[in-house]
Amino acid sequence: MNFKLLFILIIVSFLGACTSIEEPTLERIEDVEVLTMNKSKVEINASMILNNPNSFALDLDKADLTALIDDVEIADIDQTYETSMPADSEFKMPVYINMDLDKLYNDNPLQALAKGLEIMSDRKLDVKFQGTIKVGKGIAKVSVNVDQKETVNF
Repeated sequence: MNFKLLFILIIVSFLGACTSIEEPTLERIEDVEVLTMNKSKVEINASMILNNPNSFALDLDKADLTALIDDVEIADIDQTYETSMPADSEFKMPVYINMDLDKLYNDNPLQALAKGLEIMSDRKLDVKFQGTIKVGKGIAKVSVNVDQKETVNF
């Protein structure tokens, strides 16, 4: 009988000690390295800076994002991770983005040429990221919704 009571007390203490997970936020994109850049595609490696507001480290599990330019889907980011985000700090999440610029203006080649020249001369691109980043601690996982526009400088 005492064993059952002790077991219940331990479980209640464990559950009471758990705190909810605050969602990390996407702050910005840094360390952009252009791998390929031509009129039909841009391939980059970059770091998405995530802020973990929790007082404990979080496990970074998966990123399932779509990159859009001018409301056109140009890239899917589907990556899994086996790493931790430090507590109360920013974390660099490495991403590979293969942007298919041909999708931008299939119906208007002249507009595609103008956009390509703009990208090459300005060395930046406004990209909207939508999707989820899955993080958690142990078995407690949360999907962080991402719907944010970022300027990617290269």
